[in-house]
Amino acid sequence: MTPNHKYAGILTAVPTPLDASDRFNAAPLRQLIANLVAANADGIVPLGGSGEYTSLTAAERLRVVEASLDAGADKLHVVPGVLSPGLGDAIDNAKAFIAAGAKALMVVTPYYFRPTQQGILDYYKRFSDEVDADIILYEIPYRTGVSLHYETVDKLADMTRVVGIKACNPDLAQQMRAAELARSKIAILTGEEDVMPLHVAMGAVGAIIVSSNLIPRQWAKVLRLAMSGRLAEAIALHASLRPLIDAMFAEPNPAGVKAALKLQGLDFGGILAPLSGASDALRSRLADILGPLVAREAE
Repeated sequence: MTPNHKYAGILTAVPTPLDASDRFNAAPLRQLIANLVAANADGIVPLGGSGEYTSLTAAERLRVVEASLDAGADKLHVVPGVLSPGLGDAIDNAKAFIAAGAKALMVVTPYYFRPTQQGILDYYKRFSDEVDADIILYEIPYRTGVSLHYETVDKLADMTRVVGIKACNPDLAQQMRAAELARSKIAILTGEEDVMPLHVAMGAVGAIIVSSNLIPRQWAKVLRLAMSGRLAEAIALHASLRPLIDAMFAEPNPAGVKAALKLQGLDFGGILAPLSGASDALRSRLADILGPLVAREAE
């Protein structure tokens, strides 16, 4: 029997809209959240990598969280990201988000330092002791250089406020072992949309992904099929989404999602340095791909 986890489902990693001066522009985000609510989305994750957390000031981060909660609280899960490399800054941002009304946070593994597994345990334990919120671990070793051993995930499920993990580890054996040990305790959420049905087969109960900004109903259907054991159907539907998935990550995220949202009528502005906006070639590619998918989304 699949455990009933609070944060199961599709949680959309929303980008941060910017105005012409590269300041946060709340209006497009509010509209995007309204669209996701109308599509019966399970939740949103502002300020992940797609939300450019590390390029924003602390004040701008808080404005993003406040706008997200104002638009989405009581309608879907709002789980702000905390992507600070050090404990002090992570706790300061987390407490500000909680004061604004956040009930859960997605907290990346401490990076740059290359800590041991014991160091990671100590980090999350101290964070959990200081911060009164549900915690979703964020493991993305190809960005951070830090992996969470499956035994570490299991220990964190027992000794902290951890209720889930966004798993972006390409090591499938590691993913499977983590699910075997901890899936009854925490929600395993894949962050790898290109293999989502496979991760569900291994024990994931949802996903934190970016292309669900564009086609949330189709992603919900992929998950629903996979969770109900109709894996072949889930894989077939997922295969039809692959051109979009590939295009979304053809250039550094969030260039693809911002370009795609603009094609759908939501102008999220530019990308903060050191990244840059989508190329003309990518915008053209997305325009060709999105048309049929958006039409199918509306069926």
